[in-house]
Parts: sequence; C-alpha cells; structure tokens
Amino acid sequence: MKFQMKAFVSLLLSLFFLVLGFSGVILYLTPRGRVANWTGWTMLGLEKQGWQAVHINIALLFLIVAGLHLYLNWPMFWGYIKKKASFSVNLKLETLVAILIAGGVLVGTIEGVSPFGTLVTLNYRIKDYWEREPVTAPMPHAEVLSLGQLAGKLDLPIEQVIEALKQEGIAVENDTTTIAQLAEKNRLTPSDVYAAIKKHFPEVEQPRQGKGPGKGQGGGKGGGIGPGRGPGHGMGREIRE
Repeated sequence: MKFQMKAFVSLLLSLFFLVLGFSGVILYLTPRGRVANWTGWTMLGLEKQGWQAVHINIALLFLIVAGLHLYLNWPMFWGYIKKKASFSVNLKLETLVAILIAGGVLVGTIEGVSPFGTLVTLNYRIKDYWEREPVTAPMPHAEVLSLGQLAGKLDLPIEQVIEALKQEGIAVENDTTTIAQLAEKNRLTPSDVYAAIKKHFPEVEQPRQGKGPGKGQGGGKGGGIGPGRGPGHGMGREIRE
C-alpha cells in the first residue's frame, strides 16, 4: 500500500491544530504562575509548565507541518491565489471593508477597547478565581529559593529549619536544595514545605516588599496601580505576574 504523503500531512496538521487549541484553552484557564508553582496546581495530570511545553512544541511543529503542507500543494495554492487576485479587482469595496474590520479588531484588541478587551478581562477574573482562597508565599517565586536562602530571608537559623522539617517527615539533603526540589522529592507542594516551617516558627512574618514609586505599563494615560509597584503611567491596567 502506497504511503500518501499529502493525506498524512493533512491529518497531522489537523491533529496538531486540535492539540494546540486544547492546550491554549487550558493555559487560558490556569492560575497565575506564582500561584500554580507555589500550590502545585495541575490539570489532567500536568502542571502549568507542562502545558506550556506542550503548547510551545506543538505550535512549532504546527508551523513546520503547515509549511510542508503548503509546499506539497503549492501549484494548487498558487493557482487559487492568481484566480482570486484577478477576481478581487471587482471587489474593491468588499476588500476595503474586510481590511477595515480586520484592522479594527487588531487595534481594538491592542488598546483593550470594549468589546475586544472582554476576553482579557475574563482571563483576569478566572486567574483571580484561583486566588479566592490564596495560599500566600512569603515572597514572589519563593519556590526557586534554596532552603538556606529562604531561612536567611525569614531570619531563621538554617539548622533549626532543617531540624523542624525532619520532625515533619520531610527529608532534607542540604540547604542548597530549592524549595521546589525539596517539595518534589517529598511529594509535596512548596506551600506544604513552607507550612511545615511556619508550624514550628509561627512568629515568622512575610518579608516586607519594596515600596516606592514604580513604572506602570503602557504609553497612554491612566492611573493603574500594580501590587508593590507604585502608580503607573499606562492604560490603567494592573501588572500581573
């Protein structure tokens, strides 16, 4: 049986399209990185980084296969383009309207003009939903800190922190292990590790975040204020990690 390359490429392109769309929907619904990483969030057995890897790799393969599909069908595609080009001469008004609509959607989306900013606003609300009962990290991206660094920032003796974790049944090899690695080795989440530390040191307070004026996002007028960043000069949008 002869292998039909064109049919194979078309089927592969369709499958990649479905996976790309599905992973895109999943990423649209995910919590913000700081929440996903700290709480060990997963969807269908994959963490956020896993879904990001799937989406990026499939997108790249989709582009490659799309190029191959175009190459295999170039004579048909080029003939179609020439036919439509000659036909479009009589469709000047329709072409202009199509360009205006496409341009309007693009500009409206970039500027966040209603209703084009609705999807972005909804995305913010979904991410806020995941934080309705927040498990607060002591500092942004604390999971990438080593145990020694975290102890230093919390002003705790590292020896006592290691001993406290061992009492909670959390194996610690050394103080250079990151909180994320420590959590993974013990089948916990970074927030579980921090909770174990807080259990023995309830007096620990979150380190104070830097204060002062910060730069906003965008080039228009507005008074958006992001967390810990000060007043911004942008479009009134909050800078979210």
